[in-house]
Order: sequence, then C-alpha cells, then structure tokens
Amino acid sequence: MYPDNEPPIDPLADTNPSVTIHPEDLRPRHELPVWRRALGLLSLLLAAGLTVATLLLFAAPAPPPAPELTAQALTPMPTPTPTTAADSAPPPTQAGPLPTVAAGQIGVLLAAPLMPIEQAAAYDPDARGRYNPFTVIPVRQRTEVEEYTIVRGDTISGIAQRYGLQQESIAWSNDRRIVWTLYPGDVIFIPPADGVYLFQGTTGSRTIAEYAAQYGVDDPFVVLDSIYNPHLASMNPDTIPPSGTRFFIPGGQGEQITWTPPITEEEATIGGVTGNFVTFAPGEAGSCGPVLRGGGTVWSNPLPNGTWTRGFSGWHTGVDLAAPVGTPVYAANGGNVIFRGWNSWGYGYAIVISHGPFLTLYGHLSEIYVSCGQTVSAGQSIGAVGNTGNSSGPHLHFEVRYGDTPTDPAAIFPF
Repeated sequence: MYPDNEPPIDPLADTNPSVTIHPEDLRPRHELPVWRRALGLLSLLLAAGLTVATLLLFAAPAPPPAPELTAQALTPMPTPTPTTAADSAPPPTQAGPLPTVAAGQIGVLLAAPLMPIEQAAAYDPDARGRYNPFTVIPVRQRTEVEEYTIVRGDTISGIAQRYGLQQESIAWSNDRRIVWTLYPGDVIFIPPADGVYLFQGTTGSRTIAEYAAQYGVDDPFVVLDSIYNPHLASMNPDTIPPSGTRFFIPGGQGEQITWTPPITEEEATIGGVTGNFVTFAPGEAGSCGPVLRGGGTVWSNPLPNGTWTRGFSGWHTGVDLAAPVGTPVYAANGGNVIFRGWNSWGYGYAIVISHGPFLTLYGHLSEIYVSCGQTVSAGQSIGAVGNTGNSSGPHLHFEVRYGDTPTDPAAIFPF
C-alpha cells in the first residue's frame, strides 16, 4: 500500500525532461570504471596541492623594504658599447674598492683647478696620497721663445719671476732700453731658459763659435745641438748665420747690468711742509722715505781725481770713475739727501741726492758722511770711494737722472 494511494516511484522514470539519467550512473562506486576513479583521485590531489601552496604563500615573511635612493644609486649606467672577442674576457680582479673623492677634496680641486699636484702637495703634504686617482701632468719645459706684451705695472723683475728666469736673461735677449723703461704695448722676447737670445743683423759677420765664445760658452755645439735651435741643425761652428737668423745661447751671459731701483713722487703735506716729495727705492734699508725735492744750483765734479773706466750705455746707467779706497766723493749739486745706506740693487753703500727735477747717485762707497733729509751744497764731501756691492775694484759709480730716467753724465761733466 502506498500513502495517498500514489503509485511507487520508478527510479528509471524520466521525471525531469531536461536531464538525461543513464542507468549506469546509478551503479555503486565499486562498479564505476577504473579511468573515472583515477580521474577523480587526480582532481582531489590537485585541489589539495593548490590549497597547500596558498597556505605557504600567506605564511611567507614579508620582503625587506626597498633601500633609500642615494646619489650613487641615481648615477646613470654607462651606455653599452659593442664588444669584441677581446672585450669578452673577464675583467682583472681588483685588489680593493675603487677610490673616491670626499666633498672637501672636491672643494680644494674646484678652488684651484690649474694647480698641479706637485704644487698642491706643497700646501698639503697628504695631497699626493689622496689624489692618486687623478693623472698627474708634469710641467713641461718650454722649448721656444715667447713674445710678451707689456702692460701697465710690469717690471723686468716681476716678469722674470713669473717665467722662472733671471732678469738679466730677459735684458740680454732684448733691446737694452727695457733695462730701465718699460712702456705698455712694448713686445719683448722671453727666452725658454736662462741665456741670451740673439738676432743676426744684415751686417753680421761672426760665426756660431764666435757668438758662443762672446757670451761665455766654450763649446759651440751647446748652441748647435740645443733643442732650442732646431733650425741650426745643418750648420757647423764656422757657419755665419744668414741675415735675420734668431738663435738662443743656453747658459750664455752678457754684460753686467746695473738695475734701476723704483722711484715714487707725490704732492703732499708732511711735517707741515707742502711740496713735491720723492722716495728712492721704497722698502730698502737705506731709503729715507718721502723727502722734499731740493733745489739745485751749479754742477760740480763728484770725483775730480778719478780715472774714467766705463761710460754710459743702455745697460750701464752711469759712469765709472776709478780711485783708491777712501778718496773723497763730493756732492755734484746742492739738494736734499733721499737715500743713504746699503742698496740691494748692486750699488752697495750708496747716496742719492735730489736737485729739483734731477737726482744724482753715488755707488760702491766705503764711507757715508751725510744723513737722511740733510741739505747739502755743491762740492760738499759726502762719502768716500769703496768697492762694495757689484764691483770689480775700487771706483765710484755715478749716475744723473732726470725724473726717473737715467741720462749720460758726460753731457754735464767734462770727464
């Protein structure tokens, strides 16, 4: 009997027309085909593996934070270049980390970008060790003569110091006028080393050997084989250089030069006196400082018993009068003493007196009888002949200057 008189349900009946049920689907599991059971087991294992992987992913530790960006990290990588078989070899092993430059060192380099490492080491003994990463470029020797244009304020001594030369080498290599007067715009020759730079004029008739001997070089091949004279390679010691030839005699020495100390003038009021004050060789031990220019009267021979030994020239700015040590020296005119004492320009013990627009200088003295600022008269005894300073024997070196320009004393005195 069935409830409500309903017939029993036929399990094979099609109660859902949208689903088709096959009789084999209702078979017990142990009656299923082997391939279906294997497929089900494989699906189960795959699902279990995915579950385990998901758990491991969430259980893993968090990655470390990204490093802070630095200047070094922002440095762009160099653009790659094509490589060859030789480039593919492994780089050599480095002994240690690459050297770096500290900020302070960069500041030093930027402050003096033209200073060679050798000079930097003079100021900082550790400079070479710290600057090893940089190429040291040595100061190369000049091999050619340079032309230099004079500007206001230039002096021969200053130019010589700038080029590392003796000032005589510059004087010997140019017109001797530059010994005491430089004019802005003048162009002078700067030799590559100490020596004499010469010009063979149209009337020149001396040989290379004679030129070398004249300037104190015994071996003429010192001139011919010099790196400074490649244009003389085809010549020999007996060759007379062609007209217009310029060449350098390394280590050559010309005549002795008497250098001119500086002179300054100013209109001022000093000690209640207003007038034109002159200073000879400022900074020298014997300089009297600003002294009022004295008024001259008549000219008088400073050494009446002296013997003439040397005259005025472009490189010798006075005359030399020989006499025994101790012979009296007299003022050549009336005026005021503006220098008395030792002079480092080669005059030795010297006296300078102003006479209006003129100055007179008395050099190589053995004794001095006047004081700074003293007013003297023409013919007054002011000192004695000596052999001090750059002197080869007892004599008086006597100069006359108009303003600051040396003039020939023989034009005033009948020596």
